[in-house]
Amino acid sequence: MSVWQLVAVGLVMLLGLIGVLLPGVPGQAIVWAAVLWWALTDMTPAAWAVLIGATALLLLNQALKPLLPPRRPHESGAPRRTLMLGGIGGIVGFFVVPVVGAIAGYVGVIYGAERLRLGSRGRAGPRSAR
Repeated sequence: MSVWQLVAVGLVMLLGLIGVLLPGVPGQAIVWAAVLWWALTDMTPAAWAVLIGATALLLLNQALKPLLPPRRPHESGAPRRTLMLGGIGGIVGFFVVPVVGAIAGYVGVIYGAERLRLGSRGRAGPRSAR
């Protein structure tokens, strides 16, 4: 795989991560397609193992999504700007501390933004916990 192909796969994955935040964009499918592209081009056992893992995670996510209760952070009263910042914080957190950092980044940024907006810890906590 050439360097330019690897950069293109990375950009498609980034597009998929951004697509997860935007309604109507199939972000998970885009990321999976990028992994498929990489695995078909690289043809190593590690690439196929990553593709199998990504496929398993995608299928697990699709199977469990209907079982989870619907969560609507916007109903907590947090503005759209705060939620978008939380999404960006989740993506940054994912790369700083893989996997666990996404949750910590999302919740931490929403809490921080709401604390700045509302001015107190007591009022910001419930909005980031919903």
